[in-house]
Order: sequence, then C-alpha cells, then structure tokens
Amino acid sequence: MLAFLGRSLIQKIITLFFVSVISFLIIYLAPGEPSQIDPLNPKFTQEVLERFRKEFHLDEPLYKQYYIFYRDLLTGKSVSWKDNRPVLRKIYERFLNSLPLFILGTLITWTLSFPVGIHAAIRRGSFYDRSTTFLAYLLISIPGFFFAYMLIIFVVTQFHVPVIGMETFGLSPRGLFIPLMDRVWHLLLPSILFAAGGIAVLSRYVRNQMLEVESQDYVRTAKAKGLPPDKVHYKHALRNALLPFVTMFGLVLPGLIGGSVIIESIFSWPGMGRMAYEAILARDYPVILTVNFISAILVLVGTFISDLLYMVVDPRIRL
Repeated sequence: MLAFLGRSLIQKIITLFFVSVISFLIIYLAPGEPSQIDPLNPKFTQEVLERFRKEFHLDEPLYKQYYIFYRDLLTGKSVSWKDNRPVLRKIYERFLNSLPLFILGTLITWTLSFPVGIHAAIRRGSFYDRSTTFLAYLLISIPGFFFAYMLIIFVVTQFHVPVIGMETFGLSPRGLFIPLMDRVWHLLLPSILFAAGGIAVLSRYVRNQMLEVESQDYVRTAKAKGLPPDKVHYKHALRNALLPFVTMFGLVLPGLIGGSVIIESIFSWPGMGRMAYEAILARDYPVILTVNFISAILVLVGTFISDLLYMVVDPRIRL
C-alpha cells in the first residue's frame, strides 16, 4: 500500500513540473503581451514600456522568467500586473467567495444524482425512468446562461427579491441573522444552476453504470439465491458500480476554479472563475499562471484522493 501511494505521489510531482513548464510556455508564447503600448493612453510612453518590462523581468530570457516567476510565487512575492497587489492574497479572497458556491453546488449534485440514477436503473423502463431521462436530456440541452437568465426572471418577477451579487445592496446589517440569511439566499440560485448540469450528466452515468453491473453474472446469482432485492442492489451491485465514480470524485476539485466562470459572471459573484476570466482579458500573466498552477495542484490532489478511495472501495489494491 505504501509503495502504491509513494509511486502515485512521485508521478504527480513530476506531472506538476511538466504542467508548470508547458503552461508557462503557452502563456508567454501566445500572440501579444501586456507591455504593448496602448495608443489610446498618452501616458503609456516608450519609457514607461521599458520600465515596465524591466520591473517585471520581461527583458530576461524565457528560462530565467520561468525561474523568477515560480520563485516569487513560492515565496509569496508575486504581484498582479493589473493592480500591483499580491497574487496569492487576491486568489485567497476570491477563493473564500467561490468555496461556499462550490461546496453547496457539489453537495446538491452528488446528493441528488445517485438516488435518481440508482432508482432509474432499478425501475428501468418505468414512468420514473422515462421522466428522469427526459429531464436530464432537457437540462443537458439548455445552455447554462439561458437557463440562468430564465431562472433569474422567474424569481425576480414572482418573488420580487434581488438575486445578483453576494448580498442585497443597501441592506441594513441589523444583527447577525438577517445578513446571514441574505447571503444564503444569494448563494442558493447560483448553487442550483451550478448543480443542474452536473445532476443531469451524473445521474445518467450512475444509471448506465448500475445497469451494466446489474447484468453481471454474480448479481443474477445473488438474485437466484433469493437474497432480498435491497441487499442485491445496494450491497452487491452498488459497491462495484462506485469504482468509476471514485475517479470522477477526484476531478471535482478543479471545478472550484473553472466550473463557475459563467455563473459567477451572470450573478456578479466575485469568485475565482470570474477573476481568472478578467485576468485573461487584462493579460495579467502572474494571476493567469498562478490560477493555472493551482488548478493543476487541485487536479493532482483530487486524483491522489481518488487513489486513497480506491483502496477503500477495492480491497484488491490493498493486497
């Protein structure tokens, strides 16, 4: 077991190094650069350009820029080119905003997907199965931004409550309960939209995986022996059907950054996805590279958690 975890950890560290190199090259070899002169800004002269390039080491060779960037990142000295603020502090502030949205959306997705998919597989061909299949394909087909705007229009016109931003503008912060409930209300709609597409896809995947396992010989043998249906479905079939979802669970973490860009933009939610999008438009390379590096770390941490969960679900790995 320790050898398995050791090999996995070494592979992920090597992978992270190559990801950092490739992402750095892609960003810096892309057309254009942030030091280009803006013809509409008379204050941005050639002297300012040269000072900018020297201050942020853009006049150095590419390999040296790579070393300087990751040295400053790991020591906490990396700053944003847009506002000269520390990059890690900016990301931490946005991370705190994205975390509740990510946690609630993920909980809704995984809590609803499994019961819906399992019962659809057990009742294959029934009205419940056909209804959930229709709703799943409907949610998959509707563009996320269109669904978001329709939901916003419905809530605002029917309930006459604000839904944009993290809190109601002008709300008097009397006590702790009212601001807390206001924050929860503003969190609810984005979380539902965050989870809607995931429920549709994951429930279909759960259904198909359960149907595949239910058709195996050992499941038919368990049924032929007269075991109770619940024991056959939930003890013998479900545990073996969970193996692919262990891998999927490890890939959930990167959604903390990239999975909420559209939702955060529509709801004016100041999260990490929106910050990354704004950094790309502003060519703020330190923020872009740091977000990309953190995304790679989240992927590798997620897959490492998947390795640990594999040993829980599948005893053969422990052996």
